[in-house]
Amino acid sequence: MPSLRARLVELVLPLLGIKKFFTEPDKLDRRIAKARTQAPVRPKAKWSKRFDIQEFSSRGFPVVTIEPKGGAQPGATHLLYLHGGGYVLDIAAVHWDSIFKLCERLGASATVPIYRLAPEAKATETLDAMRSLYAEVAERYGAKNVTVMGDSAGGGMTLALAQMLAADGAEMPASLVLYSPWLDATASGDGQKEIEPSDVMLGVSGLEACGQRYAGELPLDDPKVSPLVGSLEGLPPMAIFAGTHDILLVDARRLVEKLQTAGHPPHIYREYKSMFHVWMLFPIPEGKRALDETAAFISEQRKEAA
Repeated sequence: MPSLRARLVELVLPLLGIKKFFTEPDKLDRRIAKARTQAPVRPKAKWSKRFDIQEFSSRGFPVVTIEPKGGAQPGATHLLYLHGGGYVLDIAAVHWDSIFKLCERLGASATVPIYRLAPEAKATETLDAMRSLYAEVAERYGAKNVTVMGDSAGGGMTLALAQMLAADGAEMPASLVLYSPWLDATASGDGQKEIEPSDVMLGVSGLEACGQRYAGELPLDDPKVSPLVGSLEGLPPMAIFAGTHDILLVDARRLVEKLQTAGHPPHIYREYKSMFHVWMLFPIPEGKRALDETAAFISEQRKEAA
């Protein structure tokens, strides 16, 4: 049974308007335009007491770097975190808090791109930018010391980026972590409509509309937009987290089914009963547990890659 705090959060989330955003596609462009009038959230002041936080804009979009005061622990991983938001919304406070909490658990540093959003930026442009940023991060920290991770749309981008790296023959990161990943922009997975009434954040029609704005001229079933249809050969070990009150549960399950085929990379899958979309980012007992499991997975894969 979900914790009391988790149940309270699930009750409050619809009041924030997230569900409406992702279920009323006819109003999506107007709501995106309104969201653009607000500056992207930056880390809370409290984190600057424990971390050195810098922001760079030389790439044409902000990139935030995070390092523990006194430096990362010897041998610690470096996180490249790709935030979610349906490819159309900016990073949120819960993203920052979770990134810092993971850095604390791991003694790690992190790079967080505030990438350009759709519909202004399309999948090909955004992924090329993330590919270039990854190359810089891998050169600085060593690919075997890097974990690429993301939530929701950022989880899909994480997998698509890894597929691009594998296709290019690039050195791979030590591991991937996917939180409630959005892996199929067609939003056509069997079972999503049945889960939708229990999902307090997402709707099938809204996801498809966001996917269209991100895809640009690409078809929605192109691997850059829907990495579930892409190759899994040559990818690093990955951890996948999903909840049963999330329509993206269907994507996670389909990915796990594909990963169970011989020759595909090892993985762990954590499915939490009655948990909502990206619950791992929220200050609830289940979120803490997911972060603990994530840190353990990353540490183990970092050791094996060394």
